[in-house]
Amino acid sequence: MNNLENFVQIKIMLKASKILLIFILLNFCSCDKLDTRELIVKNSSDKIIYSILSENDSMNDSGFYYEYQDDFNESKRGDYDAPFVFEEIMSGKMITNSDRPRYWNNYFQRLEDKKARLFIVEKDSVDKYGWKTIFANNIYSKKYFITLEKLDSLNWRIEYKGDN
Repeated sequence: MNNLENFVQIKIMLKASKILLIFILLNFCSCDKLDTRELIVKNSSDKIIYSILSENDSMNDSGFYYEYQDDFNESKRGDYDAPFVFEEIMSGKMITNSDRPRYWNNYFQRLEDKKARLFIVEKDSVDKYGWKTIFANNIYSKKYFITLEKLDSLNWRIEYKGDN
């Protein structure tokens, strides 16, 4: 009788293990897949530039740039609050935009007009005014209105030629 009880317990454990494995696999498959699409900015101008992605006509609506908002108090910056580092895009170079959303489809879905804005800021302007003034006054060289469909048609590359 003891061997029969052990056999039944083992059989029950195997069934429970199979059910658990199926549950884990189904749960894993239902998760959002990582969105690997990257917005590439190509600088075909003779200037050094920066790119800033925004949900609306204000350059400073992203959580990336909170330190450039008027009400930001530098003395309250925590150790974990490293400032956003803007990546220079040299003339003739291409880089991936640094302030991209995690999931592009969700990002465009929540935009009121379904259009993101990509602002191009020239380094000369940053040197002259500083980032705080750039953000406070929305100083930029070019603003692109982009949709998900437009990005797909451009193969996720925006080219800045320096012409306004």
